Amino acid sequence: MDFAYSDPEDFAARLRLWRTAKRMTQGEAATMLGINRSYLSQVESGRAPGRALRDRFLSAEKSAPRGLKESGRPYGLRNLPILSWARAGQATDFEQIPSDWDETVPSDITDELAFGVRLRGDSMEPKFSDGDVAILLPNTPATNGDIVVANIKDQGAVCKIMHVQLDKHLVTLSSYNPAYPPMEYHRDDFHGIFPAATVIKQLQRR
Repeated sequence: MDFAYSDPEDFAARLRLWRTAKRMTQGEAATMLGINRSYLSQVESGRAPGRALRDRFLSAEKSAPRGLKESGRPYGLRNLPILSWARAGQATDFEQIPSDWDETVPSDITDELAFGVRLRGDSMEPKFSDGDVAILLPNTPATNGDIVVANIKDQGAVCKIMHVQLDKHLVTLSSYNPAYPPMEYHRDDFHGIFPAATVIKQLQRR
């Protein structure tokens, strides 16, 4: 049995990864799958999918050649390394992450340098929580309103909402949690700013 269809949360994660890899909005994906956008949003948030949606999604996936490798992992997927929050704050060259990194997550994201970061803290609650995994896209420029993981020089990593003031070369990083005020930086204050393609929720907290 394919791992993506045995559990609602696994299905939700796979569905989000498929949609973001196709660069589709929820509305576009819902139209393609023949469902209501609000229903798609609920399924991506963890609601158990109905058989019709599972069948349509499986059909959409099969539009490209797929199969099972000897590892049991579907063709088109690869294992992305997941960095700890401390490792993300220390790293300045993400091209050096080894392919056999200990902790990984299967993904069909096409960015060859994509990797995951396990989030820490409560600054992005209630939307994202401690232990969730953000899948980041190093080859994609971050734009206004993106959820990003920014590596700030001499400070480390932060997960925030990014807004850019182009005329002043300033970057504002804000949080969902109102207890954390917005932070303002210059462009050269960062080792890197990486947009998140998706955030995989961890339902069981350690």
